Amino acid sequence: MYKKTLLLVALFSVVILNAQEKQTAGNTVGDTGLVTFTYQGNNVTYKTVRAADGNEWLQQNLGSSQVATSIGDELSFGDYFQYGRWDDGHQLKDSETTDVYPTPNNPLGLGNGSPLFYVGGGTPWSANYEGWFANPMQNDDWSAKSLSEVTEHNGMDPCKAIGNDWEMPSEMDWDNVMQKELIFPKPDNVTRGIDRGFKSNLKIAGAGSRKDLGWSFVGARAYIWTKTASKNPNFYRYVYLGAATSSTTGFGGDAKSFGYSVRCVNKTATLNTNDLIKDTQKVEAALNQNELKIVSSVKIKQVKVFNLNGQIVLTSNQNLINISHLKPAVYLVSVETVNGKETNMKIMKK
Repeated sequence: MYKKTLLLVALFSVVILNAQEKQTAGNTVGDTGLVTFTYQGNNVTYKTVRAADGNEWLQQNLGSSQVATSIGDELSFGDYFQYGRWDDGHQLKDSETTDVYPTPNNPLGLGNGSPLFYVGGGTPWSANYEGWFANPMQNDDWSAKSLSEVTEHNGMDPCKAIGNDWEMPSEMDWDNVMQKELIFPKPDNVTRGIDRGFKSNLKIAGAGSRKDLGWSFVGARAYIWTKTASKNPNFYRYVYLGAATSSTTGFGGDAKSFGYSVRCVNKTATLNTNDLIKDTQKVEAALNQNELKIVSSVKIKQVKVFNLNGQIVLTSNQNLINISHLKPAVYLVSVETVNGKETNMKIMKK
């Protein structure tokens, strides 16, 4: 009897473990799931989300400790990958740098990988650029499933660490999801691209970038790799979410040596727009002089009011909120209900 009990406990533990390893996001936009995989030699569990394009996306950057709680949440920034490279340690914030490139200077020259972050090579705008993975022919890719598939023109996709169903998104993938999530193109000159990215189901934070020996716009802007080639020699495309209302939000092209964030998508779990379960929950905000009224069909858990710099200026769990202390301006209101849904709105206090 004792042995049978142990066996049942062991089997039950295996079932629980397997359930934790993969929990596909549900059919409603905003539903979340979990994936467990090996990263930097450790088992990690990341949150996924059913985005408005019908695909299942990581809701956090590779290398991050958690989903972003704010645009400046350092624990959500994650690591900074160079184009065509994988989880070999080069992407870590404290990795050593070198201007001595592998031979050959492409993914094949890395062998099993290198913990070094390659710098220098001149400006990618120059025809004489010699930086990491320099190749003006624009015929390179980032889709190899394993080291055995790595070639001089194809690096191993770091998203394959999650499983073969996961991949580095293309520019088209990002363009589609950002339009569906109302991140891009920018709807006005009032909200910032990084605010719209953070408020979306993707919860994009301002991780900034690593360029040669320095860092750029950490805590303010988002730079996220796609696997798509640019029209400019040696340039590959990235997602850009700016920190100013006037800045362009969308895409740019940069050298493969720059360290940018990585998000992953699972398109095998895609749902048709018609198959997505529409959320019937209704949340509205009404402004009456110095009082903000939240009307919701589901009980409110928390209300957050942000200024256009992404700073929280007020929190409450009430339907009627006194905002007399706020200056006349445009504010973003985030309402979270007890069922975990989040609704974002814009108000203007005069």
